[in-house]
Amino acid sequence: MVKLDVRGDIAVAEIVLYVPILVTSIPLVFRHGFTRKAGWIFLVIMAIIRIVGGVTHVLSEQNPTDVNLQIIFNIMEAAGLSPLLVASVGFLGTVAQYSLENNPQLTRGLRLMGVLGTVALILAIVGGIKVGNAKTQSDLNSGTNFRKIGSALFGILYAAVVITTLFCLQNRDRILKYRRKLLNGIAMALPFLFIRVLYSILSAFSPSPRGFDAAGEPIVVSSSSPLKAFNSTTGSWGVYLAMSVVAEYIVVLVYTAVGLRTPLSKDAAVYAQAPPAYGMQDVQSLTSAEGGCNSRSDWGSRYGRSSY
Repeated sequence: MVKLDVRGDIAVAEIVLYVPILVTSIPLVFRHGFTRKAGWIFLVIMAIIRIVGGVTHVLSEQNPTDVNLQIIFNIMEAAGLSPLLVASVGFLGTVAQYSLENNPQLTRGLRLMGVLGTVALILAIVGGIKVGNAKTQSDLNSGTNFRKIGSALFGILYAAVVITTLFCLQNRDRILKYRRKLLNGIAMALPFLFIRVLYSILSAFSPSPRGFDAAGEPIVVSSSSPLKAFNSTTGSWGVYLAMSVVAEYIVVLVYTAVGLRTPLSKDAAVYAQAPPAYGMQDVQSLTSAEGGCNSRSDWGSRYGRSSY
């Protein structure tokens, strides 16, 4: 067995770290919902992507001539950011449920953000495949351009997530109790998600270490660009570890911890108790107090109405 380099060791660490995330996130999906809109299914997808990526990276170091393994690893590396961003969009939709979801701009915005994440993911995958299978400089440039556009869309999507989070924070008094906790988790994860998105963009625009001469023969390309440190395969492993692996894992840990500690179903029960005629301000008054109303009769006595 060939001794692994530092990046191979990092790949092994990712396998070890994401297996517990996979085991933990599956019950979260059952607990909070399977739908794409809920967001939790993307934690499962994220864990699978990182485990598969780690395994193929290790195998590619053992079989350096196997181009397919390298392509799979590069695709997994590029695609890993998408589940985190789309999960964030899903969590924001959950935050808005029962309170802000009637805002048409917010609803349309969340839908568009989901579409944007899907398009960015497709471009990242296509770019990874074209770069891996490139036989000419033109093919390589085409694949690189796909990756650049995909990473730029990830940056736009992150900005949209930040704006939507700020909007929800400004209206947090209208949001149900446990959904406010989920909102706090999103806000806590945003700085680390920014680092991960920034690395993805810098990596996409970093110079390629390989190219093709006029005869179509592969050549090694040297570069003095400072962006070469951000190349996901040949750049600085320290930068990769800090800005990609660690930052990404912190976001995953925050989301997983919030999912484990937040009983979102209790918000639905509270909402079901609220008389429809009173609106969300009344629901907020119920959820903000630890000893709030527990039945429709309590609502009736509080607001001078008979129970429903």
